[in-house]
Amino acid sequence: MTRFLAAAFCLLVALSSIGCSDLTGRGPAHLDRTIDVKAREQHERVGYVYCMRGWLGIFSEGMDALANKIDTKLGIPAVSVADEEWIKLREFIVDQHNKGLINDGPLVLLGHSYGADDQIRVAKYLQENNITVDLLVLIDPVTPPDVPTNVKRVYCLYYSHPLTDWYPAWRGIPATVIDAKKTLLENTDLRTTKVDFDTTNINHPTIDKVEGVHDLCMKEIEKTCPTRAVWVQTHPTPSLSTHVTQATPAQADTSKTIQPAQPVSVRPAN
Repeated sequence: MTRFLAAAFCLLVALSSIGCSDLTGRGPAHLDRTIDVKAREQHERVGYVYCMRGWLGIFSEGMDALANKIDTKLGIPAVSVADEEWIKLREFIVDQHNKGLINDGPLVLLGHSYGADDQIRVAKYLQENNITVDLLVLIDPVTPPDVPTNVKRVYCLYYSHPLTDWYPAWRGIPATVIDAKKTLLENTDLRTTKVDFDTTNINHPTIDKVEGVHDLCMKEIEKTCPTRAVWVQTHPTPSLSTHVTQATPAQADTSKTIQPAQPVSVRPAN
């Protein structure tokens, strides 16, 4: 049995290393729906929220549920992506930002487990392309790198296990930032922090599915993403319904012949 588990583990690592795109059977994330103009106009709030599952996209089904709540209950366009899609996500955001299609509200990245770690890497790539992340929400990050300075605010929820957190798997640890003067950081350990829901049975594989955790994340996202009515007061342009196109030079009207101007005679003064 031990050899079987070891072989299975090695197979999963190999699949990950060669960029296996989907081990969940659900297909690729529908990233385009977050930039669909007509769909966005039906949402009460502005913003772009991208939730990321944990390792290989196999775990963290709670990210799907949370993205759906953010989209339907908070009224902010949101989608869930598998962890192995993190490179696809970062390139999508840069591409759409350069096209002017990510301009209708704050950008929020959210992830669980290794998905949280990789969302930090997404943020780093966005920094290299001069893109700001307004809010980064991390749920039980496992081996998180320092959060770069293009991230305005970090909200990290985790559940510590002092006896086993030395092992970099099935754990949650606090986040760190490169520059505390540029990035506001809030770490909340659910083992030691009083909250209004039961935390006694929370562990790494289940924390992303806890309703109370979802509620805490949604409150932080709601603070960041205003209603459309509030947003347009300070961001009147560009309009969602208007796309900027290359102006076409006006063509001369050749249907009429233009007569040359006649000289004007000047009468000498007396």
